[in-house]
Amino acid sequence: MTAAALLAAWAGISTLLQGFVEHRLDAELAAAARAVMADSEWSDLEAGSLTVHPGPSDPRFEAPYSGWYWQVTDGTAVLARSSSLLGAELSAPGRQGPGGEVLRAHEETYTAPGDARPLRVTVTLPNDEVQAELSAIRMPLMVSLWVLGSAILAALLLAVRVGLRDLREFAAGLAALREGRSSGLPSTQVAELRPLAVELQRLLDVNAEQAARAKAQAADLAHALKTPLAVLANRASAEDAALIARMDAMIRWHLRRAQATNAGLNPAARTALGPVLEDLALVLRAQAARHTKTLTIEADDALIFRGESEDLAEILSALAENALHWARAHVRITARERHARLVIEVADDGPGIPPEQREHLLGRGARLDQSGTGHGLGLAIAADRIRAYAGTLTLDTAPEGGLLARVELPAAPSQTRRPTVRSSSDPTPSDRHALDC
Repeated sequence: MTAAALLAAWAGISTLLQGFVEHRLDAELAAAARAVMADSEWSDLEAGSLTVHPGPSDPRFEAPYSGWYWQVTDGTAVLARSSSLLGAELSAPGRQGPGGEVLRAHEETYTAPGDARPLRVTVTLPNDEVQAELSAIRMPLMVSLWVLGSAILAALLLAVRVGLRDLREFAAGLAALREGRSSGLPSTQVAELRPLAVELQRLLDVNAEQAARAKAQAADLAHALKTPLAVLANRASAEDAALIARMDAMIRWHLRRAQATNAGLNPAARTALGPVLEDLALVLRAQAARHTKTLTIEADDALIFRGESEDLAEILSALAENALHWARAHVRITARERHARLVIEVADDGPGIPPEQREHLLGRGARLDQSGTGHGLGLAIAADRIRAYAGTLTLDTAPEGGLLARVELPAAPSQTRRPTVRSSSDPTPSDRHALDC
């Protein structure tokens, strides 16, 4: 766009300069013609002799074949001419010289003293001289415009670079906010970006308010239903106890789904995986012992989850409880870091889930046990919380033959890792990161 504008400017200025040069040269020719007319006089009417003395004073009219010529005719013969013609004649209408060169001509009609016959004076200059003057002007003009264009382009590049640098810094600040490395929106020096920053901050504030309100409403609902449901459980007969228990499970499930969907995430939260696994092992130890099952946890020491500890505990407990419930004898939990992602696998040796039912269980509309497998509650709770962290939950067949639930969550940079294995015979599970229960 800039190049086109400069090219158009060059063409426009060149046209103006060409008009100026041609007008100046035409003025010189007209002045020479007036000098010829002023110095013309009939010296001998009978012989038709016309003298022009002294004529134009420009020495170029005396240089042989210079292109600067003048001549006077009466329509039939040449009566006087410049010495530069060396006796030759200009072809009518004076656009071509004796040597065939292209000329620029100026003609006027007049009468000389002593006779009323009309005379015509023709004054010329070489057209090459016009082009030479134009070239001498156009070349500096082209250089000047090129320098101007380069300066404009450099200024534009600098302005764009500065603007994009601020935009990149703003985008990096947003990424830092999303990843938890910052607690607020970055400031910007570009005035055009400030309204965007203000609107984004308002959006974050509104989302935070809505999330807090949703969590509060869910907590209020849970508290409101807890006591009436407990009273009903005490009054119900044995036949209704299973139904009330199912109602309690479904209410807790839907409340936890609502919290998982609407809860706001703290981008600055960081959770060490080790303590969460320790707590999980302590909670599930008794349950596994009652059913003569073992739980093995293998993880690297310094793995860090980029999120809240409660959310990680909820995900792991839901998957582990589900696996422990359906396992025949053994449940295995492993964790590692891969490409800045925390990869956790929960595998059991139970009956597993048929491939055609796995996708249904992870859907948002899946209900408790509607697939008939009994896996719906734990998997649905875990899936909702994992989706809130932009993670993934995939179901596969475990090497032990049962279900393998693979979770990928955002990981934070960790320290030196030390993989350990913990078993049920270890008296101090807090010293190691794997436990068989």
